[in-house]
Amino acid sequence: MLKTLAPILLSSALLLPAARPLAAQAGPRAGDGARWQPAVVRTRLTVNDGWRYRAGGVEFAEKPGISDAGWERVTLPHTWNNRDVFDDVDSYRRGTAWYRKRLRLDERLRGKKLYLHFEGVNQTAEVYVNGAYAGRHEGGYTAFTVDVTDLVTFGGDAAENLIAVHVDNSHDPDIPPLSVGFALYGGIYRDVWLVATDSVHVTMTDHGSRGVYVSTPQVSRERGTVRVRGHVTNDAATARRLRVVSTVVDADGRIVARGTSEVTAAAGAEVPFDATLAAVARPHLWSPEDPYLYTVHTDVYDGERLADRVRSPLGFRWYRFDPDSGFFLNGAPYRIRGTNRHQDRDSLGSALDDPLHVRDFEIIKAMGANFVRLAHYPQDPAVLDAADRLGLLVWEEVPVVNYVTRSPAFVAHAQGMLREMIRQHYDHPSVILWGTMNEVFLWSEQGARIGRQRDTTYMRWVRDFARGMDSLARAEDPTRYTAMATHMSGDYDLSGVADVPQVLGINVYNGWYSGDYDEFGTVLDKRHAAHPEQALFVSEYGSGSDWRLNSLHPERFDHSSTYHRWYHEAYLRQARARPFVAGTAIWNEFDFSQPHIGETIPNMNQKGMATFDRQPKDVYYLYQANWTREPMVHIASRDWARRAGMPDSGASGGGVAPVVQPVDVYSNLGRVELIVNGRSLGARTPDDVRKTSWQVPFAPGDNVLEARATGDGQVRTDRLVIHMDVVPRDLRDAAVPVRALAVNVGSRAQYADADGIVWLGDQPYRPGSYGHVGGRPTMFNRNYAITGTRRTGMYFFYQDSIQGYRMDLPDGEYEVELDFMEPDPDAAPGDRVFGVTVNGQPVIERLDLVARAGFRTALPIRFTTAVTGGQGLRIDFPVVKGAAVLNAIRVVRR
Repeated sequence: MLKTLAPILLSSALLLPAARPLAAQAGPRAGDGARWQPAVVRTRLTVNDGWRYRAGGVEFAEKPGISDAGWERVTLPHTWNNRDVFDDVDSYRRGTAWYRKRLRLDERLRGKKLYLHFEGVNQTAEVYVNGAYAGRHEGGYTAFTVDVTDLVTFGGDAAENLIAVHVDNSHDPDIPPLSVGFALYGGIYRDVWLVATDSVHVTMTDHGSRGVYVSTPQVSRERGTVRVRGHVTNDAATARRLRVVSTVVDADGRIVARGTSEVTAAAGAEVPFDATLAAVARPHLWSPEDPYLYTVHTDVYDGERLADRVRSPLGFRWYRFDPDSGFFLNGAPYRIRGTNRHQDRDSLGSALDDPLHVRDFEIIKAMGANFVRLAHYPQDPAVLDAADRLGLLVWEEVPVVNYVTRSPAFVAHAQGMLREMIRQHYDHPSVILWGTMNEVFLWSEQGARIGRQRDTTYMRWVRDFARGMDSLARAEDPTRYTAMATHMSGDYDLSGVADVPQVLGINVYNGWYSGDYDEFGTVLDKRHAAHPEQALFVSEYGSGSDWRLNSLHPERFDHSSTYHRWYHEAYLRQARARPFVAGTAIWNEFDFSQPHIGETIPNMNQKGMATFDRQPKDVYYLYQANWTREPMVHIASRDWARRAGMPDSGASGGGVAPVVQPVDVYSNLGRVELIVNGRSLGARTPDDVRKTSWQVPFAPGDNVLEARATGDGQVRTDRLVIHMDVVPRDLRDAAVPVRALAVNVGSRAQYADADGIVWLGDQPYRPGSYGHVGGRPTMFNRNYAITGTRRTGMYFFYQDSIQGYRMDLPDGEYEVELDFMEPDPDAAPGDRVFGVTVNGQPVIERLDLVARAGFRTALPIRFTTAVTGGQGLRIDFPVVKGAAVLNAIRVVRR
């Protein structure tokens, strides 16, 4: 492989058959003042409303005579999995469903070519019109178009057309993805369009694409050439001599270039066209900082009559990847800093309308990112349009994830998806990488997650498959780079798979799934030293967080927002110190569904910079402070606005000593001052990741914090109220009476639940205070989802083999809640039996968690008791068989 990869221009034409002799003609030169005249030629409208939906199979549901009066009324986009992914039932519905819509066509459309264009149906679709089969599509993430011209009727009540779509999102070993770390939402979850064209038109059935491919064979700051290719179809009864005129228009509506090709099309024929336009002088270059867009209008003339028009985006830019120096855009070094994006959202699943897709990209752009990896599938057309307009570089990939099936059908489907993705999104200047697969050795051929591949025959087959995918991507678009994402396994090098793509993505999770986050840089250095010829991209890195969990002593896998921020601060430092890394992409911008995992929020991947409902976490502002120039300041405690803690000393002077805890502030300005309850704690200079920190003395109740940042004549402020529940160091301290005390047993992280209760982090028993006696802090198996509670984050950790719990509370009557959960998936009734005694008195003689609640199901037990004689509350767990466990404890004074 060459040390420096060849520069890539915006996009070159798809490889098409040679056209007849062409005439390229210069149009008005830039600055001539000629302006573009808009005209509507095609009819294009959504048909999203008025659908009927029914789950499961229905015999002859495609026939007009079958009634759908009892079916559910739905509006597209629609998925049937927006709720069941997150209930307490394992898995979610993967199966079949029917959609039906009645559509009356205007008489004025008679004589037109009529098409139904589906932007996305997951994952197979069979389309019927008036009972007749119209077409089929496999693959849930790319668009497809079916010709319905000869199947429809016009005019009058009797001419209402029935569109019926049979949808199936069942697992199919021949259709990627096979194993997914995300929900495979079933349904017609993107827009559906009715498109009417003239009988002479740009081809509508070219793999769901617009049928036009725009490229810039030569780009510099001085000049840019444009090439326009595609096919036109003549569905007229006789041959036609056609002119295809392509016009480049700038953002102000001025014509800057024009080219014409002439073709002869026999009746019913599809013919290619190809034109290279006169160069545009001093083109306005496209970049994330200045995403300037031109528009290419491709007009088809039948004689002097304008028969069809297609609009395409155009951006002038060039780029290259270098193994030693990273990435270059428009001739200059450019650091790619970005994120990954899944398309689903709280309560909607994958069925987002266009404004919500666009809003996601606005959130990403506002964070300061200049790049998005669309993981792990092609996404909505609105996403690519937004990336072009906002200025976000894109890596788009097909859903070949975790493992493959060794079958010709699987290869055909994967290659079909790749071809569709490239052709449908070919013209977008934002796209710089075509991805062919992700972590394809993570699972065995049998669908089991493994550490190492042992089947060398399977590994060789995957290598050959990867080569075929990569070759196809380069043939479809020789001007963009190919990429794949790998996990940290030597199997990719041993098999030769790592040598296939032009840019190798590595997914790195040191400090989360293993090791320490300070090892990230070492991993990169070792990889670069071992493969200095390879262009390297960090395609994923991240850790999980749950805004309800925070810690003064953050640690790996505690899901605390504190650890989440520390992890990303460390990765920021290490990435920026390594210029050979072309770019980095956070995993993930938004929390997203991941069925079949547990953690503190079941069935949810929590590594996002924002929550599933798009509320930014504090870590979002870490990146904003480091990646944006817009002046900003953020008190990084929205995720910890309800706290609890102990003073460093006891009460003095009849009052309550403050609780001193850290508060961090992110800002891209030069000096930051923190004011707490009207008193300044001083001004400081942000560190290398734009963070300032204070030890803040919190008073009981609400504390008002204001951060004031200044620099370069700018002033920005941020205000936050943090509530502090003060717990005395000695629970018998009369100056700070304890009304309630809750502990997140087994974890040092605090847990703030939806009821306003802050569950303290656990600790060993200390006289005068609280804590566990015996036990081993243990994390629940993340492969299982906790059920039967809203407080899942509180059950994720527990004390295994606990002997007892002590709270040196003053005398009084108390209600006690003990929270248990059976953590062993193999436990049977009778395997774990223990009792509960309070101050020596039995409360429960034999508690069998499996028999009482079953595996991984929350079991809260409440009872009342009295503390007398100054002995405090002493709870013991005498073991009958196995070992006692405890997840949480809460005590409330009556």
